[in-house]
Amino acid sequence: MQLLHDLMGSGEAGKRLCLLPISRVLAEEPAWLSEGVAIFPPESLAPQALRVVSWPSREMQEMLRRGGGDLHWGKSAATGIDLPEFFGSALLGFHVRMDWKAFLRPSSHEAHLDMLAAAMAEVESVLDVVRFEMCNPWLPQTLPGRAGLLNDSGFCAGLFYSAEDHESYIIAGQVATHQLICGIGLDLSGVTVEPVGSGEVGSIVRHGLRLYSEAMEAATETSRFVQMLSLIEFLADPGEFTKMATAKRLIARHAARDRAEYDAILEDFRYLTSEGKTADGANRGLRHNIVHCGQRLEDLATPEERKAIFRRLAGYAGAALEDMRRHEHEEWEAVERLRDAAGTRLGLTA
Repeated sequence: MQLLHDLMGSGEAGKRLCLLPISRVLAEEPAWLSEGVAIFPPESLAPQALRVVSWPSREMQEMLRRGGGDLHWGKSAATGIDLPEFFGSALLGFHVRMDWKAFLRPSSHEAHLDMLAAAMAEVESVLDVVRFEMCNPWLPQTLPGRAGLLNDSGFCAGLFYSAEDHESYIIAGQVATHQLICGIGLDLSGVTVEPVGSGEVGSIVRHGLRLYSEAMEAATETSRFVQMLSLIEFLADPGEFTKMATAKRLIARHAARDRAEYDAILEDFRYLTSEGKTADGANRGLRHNIVHCGQRLEDLATPEERKAIFRRLAGYAGAALEDMRRHEHEEWEAVERLRDAAGTRLGLTA
């Protein structure tokens, strides 16, 4: 397969090819998902092509035959993951920088898990872009699974290939703490996304997209709502905590097309957060009632209202993230200049 051949031969010095399983996705053909990241449908790769010399099931059989073995590799072996299970999943292929000697002779099983977790985090930054561009926070049923998590096994696994030796090893263990179980996931056939740039603003965008993904993966709508508001506060000022009274004005500069829409967004944030006490002494702001009164969003708004709320929150956060992506190779001052220009366009005095 040409795509696998390209991946196997394109690694930089100090990097190794990594394959991670991913569930809840449909991929009809092997293809590039992003720069340097390929996706392979289930059973489209053969273990022989990567010369897999070690995997959990085999290591366990060898330990039983010999009456013992390396403890650290043995903990991966205890997962019992076999080749048909691993290659029967959709797989993400990319390169990771790692100490190969430390991989072959780990100081502990936890050292292996750290390497696996680092690989998972690297490719999750691409999946964060996928979730932002293709998924809706009011419809978590379409979210793809976490990279590395092998179907319903409860274990994470990864294959690491050395081109110098033309051999690969599969390690596994418990890394992820939870997984989505509702819905069927996302069709990634023909999908490509642009990776986030490496400037100061790009680093902020990457963290913002991670927060966006975590909000979408929240267990309840109440938690998702609170996390989306926290994301908006982060995007308003990544350097330090900014109160919502200020944050909403900064975010509205990204989202508003004119002064009337800007004022409407500020009024909406009063409803989303805190409206202050009315004549009857009540505060009907949603976050106020959730945080200070212990109520649930599910009880404060109807399903249709909640869907509209998440659509608006996604629009506010999305407008800021999209503006920042256009300046992802620059310093934060570029975003401040953009906001100043928006303030002038909207007729704001400060």
